[in-house]
Amino acid sequence: MKFTLPKTSIDWPNHLIGFFSALFGILIAFELDSWRERRNQEEVVAQAFDRLKTEISINQNSLHSNVAINLRKIAVLKRLADKLSDNLLFMGSKPEADSINQFFHGLILIEEDERKEGKRPVHITTSTLVMGPNHTSAWESAKATGVLNFMGYERVLTLSSIYNFSTLSEEQNLIRQLTRKADEITTKAQLIYFLTELEESYQVIQRELQEYDQFVSILGIAE
Repeated sequence: MKFTLPKTSIDWPNHLIGFFSALFGILIAFELDSWRERRNQEEVVAQAFDRLKTEISINQNSLHSNVAINLRKIAVLKRLADKLSDNLLFMGSKPEADSINQFFHGLILIEEDERKEGKRPVHITTSTLVMGPNHTSAWESAKATGVLNFMGYERVLTLSSIYNFSTLSEEQNLIRQLTRKADEITTKAQLIYFLTELEESYQVIQRELQEYDQFVSILGIAE
């Protein structure tokens, strides 16, 4: 006896509908995953950029403040030099010495030496004339995590220009080198030369800050 399979008709429309429904479902799921990934990426980039802007703002304010404060300190020391002997003894009165010690504590100390009436040894703390380091943790984090790859070329270029401003770094290094040699100062002439060199470095930084500020402004426009 010959066995035959029963003939069944295939409902092609329903099969096609089912197939395309499944296909569209998969595509939609992929698209949703991609959308979520883009949103997460955008949030990470936005957060990183906000941290960078905050860090840059802190550095910018610190640079301007340090330059202004230290230029005033240098001006004070230059005026003080007028009252020093060639071997760095203060020739002014005791009330003048007390006033200077009070108002410039941490920068100048004029000792009271009873053995040398009217001639008091002067100590200058040059560590207070060094600019503090710029903060770079947000920048280093952005580089390490690769988030800069998603910020756009112009924005990254501006950020790089701000964080790698060579003239500012060079002058800051020069100031550190100068202050390390301050202990070698033994005469009034050496002190005046030291202060003049220091002042020139700060004036260079002050001028370069104008260009630095322009880069920071560009970064604000590029948001």
